[in-house]
Amino acid sequence: MANTTQTEPSNYTSQFHETLETVPKSLSDLLTSHSGIPKDVQLDHVLKIRDEAYSYFPYPCIGTFRFIEFDLAAHYAYEEHVLFPLKQLSLDGAIEPLFLDLGTCFGQDFRKLAYDGALIHRLWASDIEPKFIDLGFRLFNDADKLPRDHFLCPANLLSRSPEDRLSVLDDKVTILHVTAVFHLFSLEDQKTAADRCLRLLRKDTGSPVLVVGAQVGSMTPGPFQRQNVSQEYSHKYNHNERTWQELWKEVCERDAWKDKIKSLDVSSKLLKRTKEKDSKSGEVTVFKEPEAGSNIVWQMFEVWVTFS
Repeated sequence: MANTTQTEPSNYTSQFHETLETVPKSLSDLLTSHSGIPKDVQLDHVLKIRDEAYSYFPYPCIGTFRFIEFDLAAHYAYEEHVLFPLKQLSLDGAIEPLFLDLGTCFGQDFRKLAYDGALIHRLWASDIEPKFIDLGFRLFNDADKLPRDHFLCPANLLSRSPEDRLSVLDDKVTILHVTAVFHLFSLEDQKTAADRCLRLLRKDTGSPVLVVGAQVGSMTPGPFQRQNVSQEYSHKYNHNERTWQELWKEVCERDAWKDKIKSLDVSSKLLKRTKEKDSKSGEVTVFKEPEAGSNIVWQMFEVWVTFS
């Protein structure tokens, strides 16, 4: 895969919003019905958990409240390819779907699936930071509702150790959700991550299994350097539709997989992510076609793999 661009290294800039104007309706409804948290205390509750989380992890996604958005539910494939199969009862003898949320953070997408009717015993999540799991249970007040042993942590997507918690689900996952993960890695580490995803996927379904998610993409794909919270620079890689497809094709054609994979279908959309005011829902995230001259965009994707 050719490297097509090299941007200047980007410096780390702290991004922190002191407060939140209102709790988005989608989250407020979940906190009311699923978590049993009254609407009049939800804002203070979210702020308290956010401030504590930021003291441990001063990441932009926490400082700017990105974590309270339901990225998976906003995906164009959510209703048909994720929620629908996870809600349906399995026929006798049929393979039951199993969902894994890789890099679950607070587990917000996991909870949204459960709230929308997915069968909870089919839902799993993982993260490398145990503190996120604890904070998630406090944010959503649901330790008595969800199976904690379905939250695998610490789980390292780049680890090849059989002792890593992810190994519990090797060859079992039929719907693998990976949002805001791949763009954290260099191209070589992304290939390692893609290989790990393949090992997690179930091989005996006789039909395609799915890797679905989103990430920061670029109209001009390629490597770049980014400074982290420790002021150290690390190599990253952003994709467009072509380079994302090339990544999966290269990994699937390796000796370890080429005779085990019958077909591969990789699709993605590059979109502009923006905020708009809605009279009923407050501030909402909307996705549009990128404007001319845009570079950094939001890339939603589906990767369908059929094993031999």
